[in-house]
Amino acid sequence: MPVYEVRFQPDGIRIQVGDNLTILEAAQRAGIVLNSFCGGIGTCRKCLVELPDGPEPLRACQYHIHSNLVVVIPENSRFFEQKILEEGISRAQLLDPLITKYHVKLTAPNLQDLRSDGRRLVDALSPGKIAGPHLISWPLLKKLPCVLRENDYDVTAVCHDQNIIALEPGDTTGRLFGAAVDIGTTTVVASLINLTDGKTVAVASQTNPQVTFGDDVISRIQYCRDNKDGLEILHRRIISGINELLRETCEKSGVEPTQIYELTAAGNATMQHLFLKVPVAQIAQAPYVSAFADAVNVNAAQLGLDIHPEGNIYIMPSVAAHVGGDTVAVTLATAMRHSDKINMALDIGTNGEIVLGSREKLLACSTAAGPAFEGARIRQGMRGAAGAIERVHIHEDVELLVIGGQAPTGICGSGLIDAVAELLIAGVLDNSGRLRNHDELPENINPALRRRLIKFEGNPAFILSFASQTKHGEDILLTQRDIRELQLGKGAIHAGLVTLINHLGIETSNIDRLYLAGAFGNYIRPESARRIGLLPDIELAKIQGVGNAASTGAKEVLLNKQARQHAEQLSREIEYVELASRKEFQEIFTSSMMFPES
Repeated sequence: MPVYEVRFQPDGIRIQVGDNLTILEAAQRAGIVLNSFCGGIGTCRKCLVELPDGPEPLRACQYHIHSNLVVVIPENSRFFEQKILEEGISRAQLLDPLITKYHVKLTAPNLQDLRSDGRRLVDALSPGKIAGPHLISWPLLKKLPCVLRENDYDVTAVCHDQNIIALEPGDTTGRLFGAAVDIGTTTVVASLINLTDGKTVAVASQTNPQVTFGDDVISRIQYCRDNKDGLEILHRRIISGINELLRETCEKSGVEPTQIYELTAAGNATMQHLFLKVPVAQIAQAPYVSAFADAVNVNAAQLGLDIHPEGNIYIMPSVAAHVGGDTVAVTLATAMRHSDKINMALDIGTNGEIVLGSREKLLACSTAAGPAFEGARIRQGMRGAAGAIERVHIHEDVELLVIGGQAPTGICGSGLIDAVAELLIAGVLDNSGRLRNHDELPENINPALRRRLIKFEGNPAFILSFASQTKHGEDILLTQRDIRELQLGKGAIHAGLVTLINHLGIETSNIDRLYLAGAFGNYIRPESARRIGLLPDIELAKIQGVGNAASTGAKEVLLNKQARQHAEQLSREIEYVELASRKEFQEIFTSSMMFPES
């Protein structure tokens, strides 16, 4: 097979590749991550690169290498680390973990006491320590005689529930740690927790290393379908990514990885399947069924996670194929199950997961919002990274807030919602989502705004930032097509909300609290989201951002065994509403595309 050299500029990185590899694949091998919202199928046009002699930019995912190449990667095509929300809502939590340590000093065997080493250990733990039957793990059993005798029978037993999983020399009861991991489709957050006092000692986060194979779960499922080793590759990616985060938290805190004895993980159903290397194709095929919904416990060594090899990995239970363990974690963290009042939780991403109800009844659904909120399919859309417009305010002219305080390079989801809301208020946009022509603008509109309304590819567009003010020297536009993409996403979310409200038989006014979970929910302005009809028309005081509530829920089940039972009950008690089978959803969706009248 021929071998070609590809040189990436301005990085100066050279790589040898075989025939017919795409530029996108070559960049991945070179450690250069390009934007690839569509997972490499060629629809998003976010991975554009240039060849020095080429007439125009080309899609890296579609260009196959058949010769030596020099590839120039524009800044806009690079994947930059986004702002990752690491913390969530905090609640008082009773400390009662499933992992415990007990220091014991055993009497040595003699001719009058010939109990086995295992029974001697269990007997020492029985009075007031571990209730019920005690099981010694096989790996520990193989080391038990040596560990006891080498340490003069002075040891600390590490227990997971009734299972004795490790013995350590002397008294190590003060060193007991666990980890809680939120496995998001886009980002992963790991928290290292001291299980002796419940405090978080270190947090680390990163972009989900699977993003190079697609920005959304459908793209990753498709990758697994199309590639024989796809499931194995995506599984290894997430395991290695979590191990990196664990190493980072350990380095920050001075904790040894072997002092971490349990890890709890929450993610959507697809992420949890990939984490466990369970096939995912059935999740994307009607009737959309997951392989498992109950909680799963796995030995750390089996998964290859760098904690104590006999440590336990706990995967959150799910509700359905599209309402996963992260939604259960959010519901747990917001205590909706224990409230007499009706609350709603909303986590907005490529999919929007919604939970509605009270202690009497909880409903959940998932609606395909599309990638617009994460910057995909928006002409100059991007994630919430440095250079992204995240706030827009229109008074006499346009005022922008840019992440990192630098010249803008694009617009992220929160900025997109702001921009559309402000254009509606200014009268530049009508409630059908159409940008008005110059002769249709309000007579009293400021000339500064009027000059921003231009024609782009034959359709109206609005200049958010002029070329002289941007980092790349091009106007940043909000196009008519961008607005239509936003309408599709917000229409799907709103239709899901209304369908659940109708199914529960309540009015919007009956909702006492609306919790916005996740990074996107944390950064959007509620008033803008309500103005465009993304959120229901409820009082702003009732809307509460709860941050990374999925991470909070994962911490709760790590710190308290009763919280774990509650999560498992929630997964069975929450009634899943399948929107695709409901005729009313399609009708509501059509009307939800419109923007509310002011």
